[in-house]
Amino acid sequence: MKLLSILIILLASKAFAESAALETVWESDKLTVYSATDLNAIAPVLQAFRIQNPNIKLEYHEFNTQELDRAIRAKPLADQPDVVISSAMDLQVRLVNDGYAQPVLGEAVEALPSWANWRNEVIGFTYEPIVFVYNKEAFEEKTVPLTHESLASAMRLEDDFFAHKVGSYDARSSGIGYLVATQDEVTSSISGRLQESLGRARTKVYGQTSVLLDDITSGKLIFGYNLLGSYSFAREKRDSRIGVVIPQDYALVVSRAVFISKQAKHVSNAQRFVNFLISKEGQEVIAKKSELMALTPDIDALVSRQNLQDQTINFHPIPLGPALMVYLDDSKRRRFIKAWESALLSIKPNP
Repeated sequence: MKLLSILIILLASKAFAESAALETVWESDKLTVYSATDLNAIAPVLQAFRIQNPNIKLEYHEFNTQELDRAIRAKPLADQPDVVISSAMDLQVRLVNDGYAQPVLGEAVEALPSWANWRNEVIGFTYEPIVFVYNKEAFEEKTVPLTHESLASAMRLEDDFFAHKVGSYDARSSGIGYLVATQDEVTSSISGRLQESLGRARTKVYGQTSVLLDDITSGKLIFGYNLLGSYSFAREKRDSRIGVVIPQDYALVVSRAVFISKQAKHVSNAQRFVNFLISKEGQEVIAKKSELMALTPDIDALVSRQNLQDQTINFHPIPLGPALMVYLDDSKRRRFIKAWESALLSIKPNP
């Protein structure tokens, strides 16, 4: 009887071990990605990775930029996703600075431009200018503003034309909106005057690029300020009712930032995925098949577009690094938002 009990225990232990081994194999075939990127925009990239890695079960969870940051901070370290992607570069840098990331390995990382790599822990894999978008019908007999200064002047001189017809991101609720608004202040000496002009136009603020583009396309708005170029160019290709302008005086450039979680459960898969994003093959997929804009082929395309439009543009990539956290300081953020609200949302038209 005792021998039989020992045998049963041994068999149960073996079965448990085999089950655990099978579970380990199954777990190793997973990859969980949390991302503030429209699924439709990045889907071809995910599909190309799946084809290259058919045994990896990729789970993709979509958030907006601020929701993503809150979701990561709310989760215990043991429950973190494997990979985190966001265009809110400042929020990504802060997460990395707070210890949420581990280094990305591989030669491709070392070849990245310095502004697209911080400590090998958070890297940029896209090159997305911040642009103006306009409704072509509304501007048939008007001059389209091509610089920040000409836009500010146009809104001052043509109150009736622009009133209630301009849209931009809501810096209070949109992570990318706050990033580009603060970087405008860092980059341009006329940012304050431009914000006042946007206020005089009673600019409408949005949390999502897609809704903003919908309203410009329909004519509900006639002009969009500081929109992500990737989504805007993709919409322009599908719909001839809108046009996209890369501002001639300067164009901020956002690089969609990715990191691997420090407590990632599937580290090798995460490394493989991030390296795919910056590989030659991955960049080609981003450039040719997705609605994003790649670091390498698309820079050449932007220069070609610039030459075709007879523009001289000062592209200004936003560097990944600790300087981005300056405006995330609570007191500085409160002051900036208060000034932004006062300029954009409180100014009334001149009598």
